[in-house]
Amino acid sequence: MRKTIIALALSTMIAGTAAPAMAHDNDRYPGGNRAEASYLTPARNAEIRRNINQLDNRIQRAQANRAISPREAQGLRRDAREIKQTYNRYANRGLSVSEYRTLERRIATVNARLQIDRRDRDGRRG
Repeated sequence: MRKTIIALALSTMIAGTAAPAMAHDNDRYPGGNRAEASYLTPARNAEIRRNINQLDNRIQRAQANRAISPREAQGLRRDAREIKQTYNRYANRGLSVSEYRTLERRIATVNARLQIDRRDRDGRRG
């Protein structure tokens, strides 16, 4: 009996919070039009694309200059490729502020690892 009451109370609380959250999702797109969402953040999209391309170029230059090993470069390229895939998923419907921050944070993390790998000179991914 007690479990039933607790389960009922939890389901009521969840159902009560889910409806406003779903209604709030339409605020992200003017007029609720998701088709135009990619045009709403052209500056953010361009900045993220530029940062991803710069990351790829830095990895390529570091390997060409032998600052990092091919194995380190392979791991960093894999991380950059995952960021590109995430960007493509997000950009399909326009970047929200939180998505933009997530991508920026991931790019900064890979950049930091590139710096660490440049300085360690051990040739291992770590």
